[in-house]
Amino acid sequence: MLEKYFTWLAEVLLIIVVGVGLVFITLHSLYYSYGMMIFGEHSAAATEMFWESEKLWSSIYTVAVIVIDVSTQIVRSFKRSKK
Repeated sequence: MLEKYFTWLAEVLLIIVVGVGLVFITLHSLYYSYGMMIFGEHSAAATEMFWESEKLWSSIYTVAVIVIDVSTQIVRSFKRSKK
């Protein structure tokens, strides 16, 4: 019973971590893309730079979280099979 509660809590925390991480990535991309407009960068170039960095960093972050989750599930299944 307690193990199911901890598993549920871990899944909820994973969802929160992914959501918060993607928000931070978006804010970082916005700051470094549109912040360059202060130094004379055009809006179109800033928008293009934003979407390129957003796609790159968000995909890397999402893949990393999925790999961590899958590896955790594999380790858990090996631990259960040894018992």
